[in-house]
Amino acid sequence: MQRDVLNDDRYFSESDLATLRDVYRNAAPFPHLLLKDVFSESLLDLIVQEYGTGGPALWTSYNTELMRKRITAPNSTLPAAAQLYFDVVSSPRFIRFLSSLTGIQNLLPDPSLFGGGMHEVSGGGLFEVHVDFQSQPETKLDNRLALITYLNRDGTDQDGGALELWYAEPARRGAVIAPVFGTTLIMGQSATAAHGHPRPVRPGRARRALIAYYYTNGRQDGGRSDSRATVYVRHPSLRALQRLQIILRGTLPRPILAALKALYARFRT
Repeated sequence: MQRDVLNDDRYFSESDLATLRDVYRNAAPFPHLLLKDVFSESLLDLIVQEYGTGGPALWTSYNTELMRKRITAPNSTLPAAAQLYFDVVSSPRFIRFLSSLTGIQNLLPDPSLFGGGMHEVSGGGLFEVHVDFQSQPETKLDNRLALITYLNRDGTDQDGGALELWYAEPARRGAVIAPVFGTTLIMGQSATAAHGHPRPVRPGRARRALIAYYYTNGRQDGGRSDSRATVYVRHPSLRALQRLQIILRGTLPRPILAALKALYARFRT
């Protein structure tokens, strides 16, 4: 099965891994690695077609000043090609590769794909600079890695949606990654791994990606955080409404905040 999904074994050889380890660990502003053509192009093309299937039950939409996108809901029944991708990246062989690359032992996949799955950002959509949830809310495991494979063909710099990796303190951009078809990003997760795509996607375009998270039961690198929610980074380019939403997220009880989000989303539509 993996031979039908993975292009070849070049990233799994020990000789290549030695080089990739150094690139990952020494990357700025925090550990990450960009790989090309890990997965079969024909499989990824099939997954792109699946974004038009599934109906409303498959998707959860977010429509705020800080995040405008849709993602597949946790524990969804995914379309066949997308499920095959997630089966492979959750397999023992692939996880051994990730552990060898990053040095993080005892990595665990998340069958529910909480926060992961199929992601789509349509024209005008964005995801402001943030730090991901550090603890999976159901299992309480520590979020250690994100794996992202991009599905966008024929994009240009004017399309928006490039992923920005930021230094958290002081807040400033450190790297920019174009969401090019077939590119896979392996990104370390910690309380300082700030990232996002704050530049809105151009009307008429869609930014699509497959995302999986990997966990450990505890961590010994000093990066422990119990946060089970996205934490947004304050920086000078934020608009007034975005700043207000960040303040409200940090002060209001969750039920009230959820009601305000629903009201805002209804108002926008």
